[in-house]
Amino acid sequence: MGKLIVLFILIFISALGMLAFLNSSTVSVTVWQGTTFKDIPIIAVILMSTAIGFFSMFIVAVFRDAKRFIDNWQAQRSQKEEQKIEQQYAKGLNAFHASRFDEAAELLKRINDEEPKHANAFLRLGDVYFTKGDLVSARDYYAKAAALKPRDIEILMSLERVFEKEQKWQDALKYLNRVLDIDEGNLMALRKKRDIFDKTRRWEDVIDVQSKILKGDLSADEIINEEDMLLGYRYELCRQQITSGNSDKAVKALRSIIKADKDFVAAHIALAETCLEENQDDDAIEVLINGYQTTSSLVFLARLEDLFLSIGEPGKIIDFYIESAEKNSADPRIQFLLAKLYYRLEMIDDALNTLTNVDFSVFDSSDIHVLLGNIYQRRSQYEQAADEFKKALKVDKPIVIPFCCSKCSYTSRKWAGRCPECKSWNTLAFDLNGACKK
Repeated sequence: MGKLIVLFILIFISALGMLAFLNSSTVSVTVWQGTTFKDIPIIAVILMSTAIGFFSMFIVAVFRDAKRFIDNWQAQRSQKEEQKIEQQYAKGLNAFHASRFDEAAELLKRINDEEPKHANAFLRLGDVYFTKGDLVSARDYYAKAAALKPRDIEILMSLERVFEKEQKWQDALKYLNRVLDIDEGNLMALRKKRDIFDKTRRWEDVIDVQSKILKGDLSADEIINEEDMLLGYRYELCRQQITSGNSDKAVKALRSIIKADKDFVAAHIALAETCLEENQDDDAIEVLINGYQTTSSLVFLARLEDLFLSIGEPGKIIDFYIESAEKNSADPRIQFLLAKLYYRLEMIDDALNTLTNVDFSVFDSSDIHVLLGNIYQRRSQYEQAADEFKKALKVDKPIVIPFCCSKCSYTSRKWAGRCPECKSWNTLAFDLNGACKK
């Protein structure tokens, strides 16, 4: 390498010597106004120009290297500070996940003192205070994080969570809409928006959001579940329309729901109740009978029983029970309901004769023993009555069969199309012979 440099120097000197020999003339050089140097050899001008060029390049290189050195030093210093902050942030997260909330808050606040633009520290501080139940502080820290990252979905969803906890539905919806402006297919945001509309009974808005959810990336099971929910929300809208006096529109929608899902018991019941409100008793009876024949739900029998008794025709419901019991001889529940009807009508002997045909090895419910106990008591057969009450493990005299949710085991004395506990439709049924979970 050294020899190569010497060779280049010799070549350069030789070239200069040749140029000096070939260019022996002189020139005048003006360096400033009124300042001129005369008889300057051309080779001297070349050498001076070359020297100035080399010197300029040297100065540029010195400044460039100095700047690079300073930038590297600042970058290393900044990197060390970032590493220190991230280590402290990790400690804060570990403390938070270990439920050491005071320690986590102190570590995260220290980060914000050193780095006021650390959005994640503000976000996690909000999580700390939200977990502690301090919603005001949580909202303030989430807002500071949002100011630094206004389009961060996690931060926006955290703010929504605070307002949802405070039941400030409009504020919660505002942040959900901001999330959907960024990601219109965000299923979490859509489901939260749907749930808020559900809580506030804005059924048309619920249906609109539910339709968008069904356009999302769902599994086959999710699609079935979401479609069932859409039918349920359509049913709730029908009930709202009936209440507001728009029965014609509701009836058409209810028939559409039944056509889509013939086993939607609540829709059949709502349609029958609408007919009753319009004084169309025959239509209501037809709807209830069709509903029972389609779904085999005993809820329809209870509704038919009340309806026939209210219009003073107990014989028709007795005939219907008998006919149903003959067609469904393997289902002892119908015989039990018939016996309960006889008891309700003071037809004590008929009630007892009906119960004697029940196969207790198949259907042995506390309710049937309560009914038998009441029957024997009415017949002044107190010893047999006491035995039946003991079998039932209770002495409740009213024969009222509760309804039970087959999904969450919620019990109620009153039937509803939607379970008040788990919000599922068509799950309330008579709690007979272990029909519902205990």
